[in-house]
Amino acid sequence: MIEVIPMMLFILGWHPDQPGQIDLQRPEIIFLSLEECEAEGARMAARMTEAARGQSDVRYEHRCMALPQEEEFETAFEQLDRSGR
Repeated sequence: MIEVIPMMLFILGWHPDQPGQIDLQRPEIIFLSLEECEAEGARMAARMTEAARGQSDVRYEHRCMALPQEEEFETAFEQLDRSGR
């Protein structure tokens, strides 16, 4: 049996002169391995940084995080049901 841990990609953007202002984006794609996420994240961040060069000069980095376990979602929905929302 192959274990698959879905990964989410986050792109963080910031300007060196404005360290408190961070742009956080999550592209709507899930990766089936950390390696795929890291490779695509590095490409996207590099492409976005290059596109911003000479204009906004925002710099971009990527982070890959595992999707939360199913139990976390179930707990959240149970709490939602109990709260009556």
